[in-house]
Amino acid sequence: LHGPQLTEHDLQSQQHRVKELQAKLADMEQTPAVRDLMSVADHLLRRSVWIIGGDGWAYDIGSGGVDHVLASGRDVNVLVLDTEVY
Repeated sequence: LHGPQLTEHDLQSQQHRVKELQAKLADMEQTPAVRDLMSVADHLLRRSVWIIGGDGWAYDIGSGGVDHVLASGRDVNVLVLDTEVY
């Protein structure tokens, strides 16, 4: 649970641990608790969250709620594409 997931090596190690956990759970009696654990085991891997939009969307950022997401301190990535459609 507390394994670092900052580098590619860390992520690969965590992925290996999650696969081991899933294999052990698969071998256990399928009680409701085991099934619940199996259903959330993938969430032990850190995921990248990306917000992608065009420059027109980014310019009007206040009305899209993205400013609230960025201000929340959550770890998100934003990719703004120069579409020049406007």
